[in-house]
Amino acid sequence: MSLSSRKLVLKSSDGELFEIEEAEAQQSLLIKHMMEDDCAETCISIPNVTGDILSRIIVYCRKHVNTAADYDALRSFDNEFINVDEATLFHLATAASFLDIKNLSDLLWGTLADRRNKRRTARELRRRVTETTQTSSSDCLP
Repeated sequence: MSLSSRKLVLKSSDGELFEIEEAEAQQSLLIKHMMEDDCAETCISIPNVTGDILSRIIVYCRKHVNTAADYDALRSFDNEFINVDEATLFHLATAASFLDIKNLSDLLWGTLADRRNKRRTARELRRRVTETTQTSSSDCLP
């Protein structure tokens, strides 16, 4: 269980609301920096991330906060987490990059690179999509 009891609400691009503990939300460097700069209120809008994708990311963050000491359990969880179709994996990777959740981003882009079996590395794929996401999302941030 996390040490923090402060709760935040994340609002997806399609209007779904998710309650999340502060320690879980801080897995995202974007949210963490917003909180440190007092830019985060109790409800934080997450543009360009649908409720379905955001809910999956919250499950990942929650598991990694609550099971951080059990490497084998996390490895097993991560293997199950990436067992989705390529489109979902891509949306998850794009959202993880936008939210700046490094471990999740590395896991997802690495999986996509492996699945696509191309010469591009996970870092190259992430950089390419991050550049596209930053260009299109920067206008959406409050």
